[in-house]
Amino acid sequence: MKISIAISVMILVAAAGLGWQIDGRLAAARTVERKLAAEAARLGIPAGDAHATRSVKRVRMEREAEARLLAAEYIQLAQAAATGGKLDEASQKRYRDCYAGILALDASSLKILIADVLASPELNEKKRTEEAVYLLRMIFANKHPRAALEFVTEHAAALKDAKDIEGVISESLGTWAKDDPIAAVEWMKTNAVEFPDAMKAQSLHNVFNSAALKDPRLAFTLIATLGLDHSNTCDALHSIVTSAATDEQRNITLAALREFRDANQGDEEVRNDAEQMVGYFSNGFKQDDIKAITQWIASANLSPSELDQFCNQMTSNYHGDEPAQWIEWMGKTFPPGKGDPWISTMIRRWTDQDYEAAGKWLVSAAEGPAKNAAISSYAWTIFKHDPETAMQWIMTLPPGRDRDNTLRTIYINWPKDDQEGAASFAREHGIK
Repeated sequence: MKISIAISVMILVAAAGLGWQIDGRLAAARTVERKLAAEAARLGIPAGDAHATRSVKRVRMEREAEARLLAAEYIQLAQAAATGGKLDEASQKRYRDCYAGILALDASSLKILIADVLASPELNEKKRTEEAVYLLRMIFANKHPRAALEFVTEHAAALKDAKDIEGVISESLGTWAKDDPIAAVEWMKTNAVEFPDAMKAQSLHNVFNSAALKDPRLAFTLIATLGLDHSNTCDALHSIVTSAATDEQRNITLAALREFRDANQGDEEVRNDAEQMVGYFSNGFKQDDIKAITQWIASANLSPSELDQFCNQMTSNYHGDEPAQWIEWMGKTFPPGKGDPWISTMIRRWTDQDYEAAGKWLVSAAEGPAKNAAISSYAWTIFKHDPETAMQWIMTLPPGRDRDNTLRTIYINWPKDDQEGAASFAREHGIK
């Protein structure tokens, strides 16, 4: 018994010593672990251990397997759809379940799935390309735009001539540009030769519209980065300006547009294009909200030429219900005679839509240059339908420039197949 007790004591002592050593080593190990974790965090390295690494690998394998199973299911459904006929309820459910599964995939898994579809021997070349492009556009382009474009370049041989690849490219670029417009533009430059769709109108619009929403000044600088020709420069400028939907956005974009115009003083074409683009700020307003529009015009301190461009665009596309208010505003805003082109455009459009309402307004309108311009446009617009009424209105104009110009306009627009009538009109009114 004594021996047993002695042995037991020795074992306990040894165990205590061993336990102390283990505790010491564990404490030291934990200290080292904390230091390594802190250093990893400083370097941006995710924490993990061998077990975690194995878990990540296992998850990756599971995701790849899931993607391939979904690809096989999708291919079967595509085969069934290709045979024609209406899908039964069970097939429709399969398709919905498959589509939901595809939507849940991450970018890497989507690449695997679409690559499987693109390489599928069960589908003919046209069908598998169509299905791949469909998946790219409907799912990939908006969820993972950068990865979608990577896939397009990786499979350029199969996709560069595919129908609707322009839609994939333009939508991917537009979505990518919301976060990283510089990278999106760089992709356009790099791939412009193999994928000319990257430089087509829709791609340019999507990229510059998205870039402008993020930073209008940056959007203008990217035009030079791409080295665009005159037509594409106009498209890019238009996309930037029309992205502005609030007064704050309009003010920031207008300031950037002026900077762009001033920086291109040596290029007359670009300078003129920039000047004309001021007109497209009118696109962002509700046409009948004259109060909001005129308040912004006043706050923006538009120059006379900028105001001309704004009114030119606004009146050319006006479909609102308050043309009289606009004509009266232009009569007060412009110096006498300076607003005549826009007043004439507005009354002409109004006359075409409702000549009785336009005529009724003319009867009650205040005398002055704006009314004279409106009468002139109204008269020659209705002359072909009601020459008698038109002449009555023309004769209300004071003798001189306005009346003479109106008569001449009618003569110039006289029907070509009535030369005798035109000559008679000219003699009657002394037109040479």
